[in-house]
This record gives sequence, structure tokens and C-alpha cells, in this order.
Amino acid sequence: MTRNKREASSSDIYHVIVRGAGRRLLFEDDEDRRFFIERLFACVSRKEWGADLLAWCLMENHVHLLLRAQLEDLESMMRSLNTSFARYYNGRHGHVGPVFQDRYKSIPVETDVQLLETVRYIHHNPQVANVCGHRDYKWSSFKFYLEGHPHLKADAVLDMLGGEKAFIAFHDDVADDQKLMECVNYSGVFSSRRRTISDGDAIEMVKKLCGNEFANSIATAPKGERDSMIGRLRGMGLSVRQIERLTGIGRGIIQKCPSSSVR
Repeated sequence: MTRNKREASSSDIYHVIVRGAGRRLLFEDDEDRRFFIERLFACVSRKEWGADLLAWCLMENHVHLLLRAQLEDLESMMRSLNTSFARYYNGRHGHVGPVFQDRYKSIPVETDVQLLETVRYIHHNPQVANVCGHRDYKWSSFKFYLEGHPHLKADAVLDMLGGEKAFIAFHDDVADDQKLMECVNYSGVFSSRRRTISDGDAIEMVKKLCGNEFANSIATAPKGERDSMIGRLRGMGLSVRQIERLTGIGRGIIQKCPSSSVR
């Protein structure tokens, strides 16, 4: 099948999104996150790609990056980044099969307004996912805009907004998640409704029920056992979409499993 040609950005700036295969978790722990970030920093430091990193955020099953690069250089860099992380992940966790879902998504960022809104959108991902506020999240570039980092190109955004205090105020000036997602026209990454149970709490709940390797243990269990575990997760208050993200099991299967109490 012929792949669709990527749309080029007149500014050479792209909002890049990569997801775990089947929407499964990309990061089992902080060691995985550190490896990905280290590889990302190594990639943007390579002169042959000439890429600038403008913002980033690691979530449980996907990653947001804001990069400035020529389209062909971006493709080479992302291929290297994803390949190296997939080899590391498979080797460390004994995973079989693809780590990433299809190709990464690249969205052209054409205007200064879109650039600023995309930076804010990326940094607000943990808040939209009901993990924590953008100021407290460890795995994004928000704090590096204030502290500085050799691999983050923050000057252009800070200059547009008028400095660090204005940067903080710009991020705080979002009344609710719906308003944030209306600011960008490609914001269907999260549901606008907050979940009762955060993904972080859900992961801990599933680990207690099914063990640390819950994604594989549930997905590979015999059908009856699998459906029983899914039913128990629904009985614990996890949503269909949440179970889909955490396990990689299709929502059609999950919806057929009636919720049941945990014994």
C-alpha cells in the first residue's frame, strides 16, 4: 500500500505524535522515559539533521514533540529515534512485535499563534489526562523553559510571549480542558471529559489485580479469563477507552465484557 505523502510546513515546524502499538503503554517506568529522552536529545544534537526541539511531553502511551526541521531530515531523525527506542524496549522487556503504532503523525505548524497554542497544548497534556498540573509534571519541557536546557530552543517562544513570567501566565490562562482543546484544530487526542480515575491511579489498580506485566498478561490470556479480567477492571471504575489504552485490546471486545466486582 502506498503511503500518503506528508504535508510540508512552510515554517519547517511540526507537531509530531507517536503512539504505542495498539495504544499500549510505551513506558513501563522512568528508566524507559529517560532512555527515550536521552535518545531524543542525541538526535536533535546531530548536525546532519539540523533539528531544533521546541517542546516535548511523554505520556503513558504516546509522545508529543514540537520540532523544527526540513521534512526529509525530520523523517530520518524520527526513523532513527523510533528504531533505537524499539530495539531498547524489546530487549529490556522481552517484547515481541512492533512497539509503535504505524508511522508517527506530523502536523505542520504554520503561524506564530499556532506555535504558541501548540506549545501550551503539549505542556497541558498531563492536566487534560487528569495526571497532574502542567507545572508539576516531570516528563515535559515546561520546567526547562524556566530553568534552561542545552537541547531545548526556548528563546523564540519566550520572546513572542515577553519572557518567563508571561510564559507562565500564558499556560495558566486556560479555564478548562475544553477551552484548551478548542485552541488547536487537531486536538482530538484526548476526550474533553475528565475521567473519574486518573491513568496513573488506574495503572496501580491494574498492577495490583493483574501484576506488573498486566498489558501482556491480559491480552494473551485465554478468552474466558481475559474477558473476566476486563469485566473486573470495568467494575473498578475504569472506562472502556482507559482499558483500551492500558491493554491495547480493542474497544469492541472490551464493550462486550460486562462489569463485575473484584473478589
